[in-house]
Amino acid sequence: MVDKSSFFPGFYLLFNEIRLLSRSKLTLTTVFLTALAAVLGLNAIDYANEYSLMGLAKTPLTVVLGPAQYAGMAGSLLFAVLTLMLLSRDRRQKSTVLLDTARNHSRLLAFRTVAILFYGIIAVMLGALALYVVQVFVLKIPFDPGVSLSALLVITLAGIFFTVLLCSGLYLATESLDLTFLMYCILFFMSTGSQNYLFNWVQAPALIYSDFGGIQPVFKLVLYNRLFWSFVSIGIFAVGLLCRRRYELGLRKSLKLNAKQIQVPALILLLLSASLLTYLNEPYINPNDSVFETELTVDEKVKLIRVFSDVRFFPEDERLSARVLYEFEKEPGTEYIDFITNPGLHINAVAVNGAEEEIAGMATLPASFAKIKGTDRIRVEVPAKARNVTVDMSYAGKIIYPSPVSFPGYISEESIYLLENSHWIFEPLTASKGLIEIAGFVTAPDDLVVIVPGKQTVVLEEQGRRTLKYSVLSNGFSPGVFAGDYEVKKMRAGSAEVEFYYSPKHRAYIEDLKIEKHICNIVVYYEKNIGSYPYQEYPLKIVKTSIYKPGGHSTLNIVTVSEHVFNREMDREVRERSDSFSPDPSSPKGESFIQDIDLLAHEIAHQWWGTGVRVEEDSPWSSEGFACYMPYKYITEEFGPGTSAIIPEMWRKRVNSLEKSYYYTNPGMLENLPEKQRQIYEMQTLKTELYGQMPLQLMRAEELLGEDLFFARLSEIYAEYKFKSLSYEEFLSSMELSEDDLAGATRAGAEKETRGITEKEAFLDE
Repeated sequence: MVDKSSFFPGFYLLFNEIRLLSRSKLTLTTVFLTALAAVLGLNAIDYANEYSLMGLAKTPLTVVLGPAQYAGMAGSLLFAVLTLMLLSRDRRQKSTVLLDTARNHSRLLAFRTVAILFYGIIAVMLGALALYVVQVFVLKIPFDPGVSLSALLVITLAGIFFTVLLCSGLYLATESLDLTFLMYCILFFMSTGSQNYLFNWVQAPALIYSDFGGIQPVFKLVLYNRLFWSFVSIGIFAVGLLCRRRYELGLRKSLKLNAKQIQVPALILLLLSASLLTYLNEPYINPNDSVFETELTVDEKVKLIRVFSDVRFFPEDERLSARVLYEFEKEPGTEYIDFITNPGLHINAVAVNGAEEEIAGMATLPASFAKIKGTDRIRVEVPAKARNVTVDMSYAGKIIYPSPVSFPGYISEESIYLLENSHWIFEPLTASKGLIEIAGFVTAPDDLVVIVPGKQTVVLEEQGRRTLKYSVLSNGFSPGVFAGDYEVKKMRAGSAEVEFYYSPKHRAYIEDLKIEKHICNIVVYYEKNIGSYPYQEYPLKIVKTSIYKPGGHSTLNIVTVSEHVFNREMDREVRERSDSFSPDPSSPKGESFIQDIDLLAHEIAHQWWGTGVRVEEDSPWSSEGFACYMPYKYITEEFGPGTSAIIPEMWRKRVNSLEKSYYYTNPGMLENLPEKQRQIYEMQTLKTELYGQMPLQLMRAEELLGEDLFFARLSEIYAEYKFKSLSYEEFLSSMELSEDDLAGATRAGAEKETRGITEKEAFLDE
């Protein structure tokens, strides 16, 4: 009889290792617990401790990352133990010399590694099956195999793959079980805690996929991360093979012996080079993005008058092309103008002071410009003696993010989200002469509903694409553009025309919770107590956006609010009594609803304070204080003081916590902190001052003046400073208050905190 193993020795060696592993209780336990972790991950968003995720409606997209992340973390740790126990078996049984003599031990170790990876595949397949059963039949959530399987394969299985290779390589290099596991744990916890998404090999750079924006904006980051760690993990495994001890020899002699197989050192050099190039040429993140710069110098000698742009979007390629014409008025002597760019958009041409007919024909005068090193800015030379300057730029490319979370801008097939600070239109670092005229054209596929600032009209539809014309007068440079699969509801709220853009996926929640009614009520309340909507000639556009930018934003006549505000889970009884729904602030869902309405009202308030009146920033003075205070007043009127009491309570807790902190009471010690930690502390302090201290001061002003007089004077301030800048001193003067009057706001609030909580508890008891 012919021994088939002599014909396929590799196959039978691998089959034997798989068979031996199947008899191991450790293997079966590892597979089972990995699959179980995937099932437990279906509720990950409930335990994330993120306000935006608490009570979020569970859909195939919102739940898919939880199982992948949970199984990835559990599987990585479990398979690390399995790998190390299996690879150390020969040394523990003192059979390595025999194996080195009888057969190629390196080959045997490689097949053992493949056998472990085989059980990683089994664990993922079992997890996918368990997910399907629990998700569909228990939780009643639809199952999308394309999305779920891609997440499990690219996140969970890849994490197990990296773990097995890392542990194998580290163990072969050190031959120490304890040291290898320690090194692995260091890599594991560095990964889970790193701010650099390239180092997050265990987890994905996002907590959730967007139910509105799809997976494209973050999935490319996951894929690039996996590419990087494929090179790193295989490289470490190859280093382990190179360092593997031979015939009980030491490391130096074993290296010399192993290096004779020239393909291993060559592979290591190749993988090291690939890892380094992949890391250095990372294409999606720009750490020097100006979104992190809060005090950029503006050239007051140059005034921006007009911006006209022609922008074309190609979502299938995540790309745009643009041509932008800027008009400036400047003082003689100025030789350059700085622009903030997006580094992913590559400049094709810059021209200065071309004739109008030449500009239309793209035959302008070329200008020299230079990138400012270490920034995302460029410097364009302009004629020093000229008073009026036009700068004509054309550029194209893909938007680069400032960080792997909370994007200020992205372009994908399912949606486009570009705030002004994504710099899709390059921003000149200049002042403005009165109101800036911002106008132009936007072209995108006709299956996307596009929202641009100001007035917009469709001017052309052909070959599956639609071109919009828009124009707006603004007291600042803040153009944004948004697109997606939207339904639009047009309403009248007071003197304002309101357009509400939302996803049809979330229509039921929006209708049942009367979100449209709240939008109208908020606008009417602000008009009643502050003044008419500032942009009477433009509709107020409320736009639902993806969860990749949690929270909201307000720019010109557009308010964007993340999908979590419109996509929460809802009890059946809420549906039945939605006409008289009043949130219970003591319940998680009730508190989430109050915070959602607070966020919606906050961003709408910025149309009055921030856009209508530009509030000069001088901590704690900014538009954020007004935008925090007005929603509190609206919620008080809409739901009563017992419901709204949680809002000033949060302000006081934040401020009290800050004032009790060590560095706040000892500011001189801040110099001892590393720069990065000091920046984090200063940013947290600033947020507390803007979002906690100032609204408490406004609350104090109302207490001193009385509600009627307070709002009467606030209305006068709004009317006087509309489309102008308002300083803290001007506010105090108009209110006929002093800084000392408001300085005791926190102390007064602290004295009332206990009484306020008691009143709230009494209200809830009733």
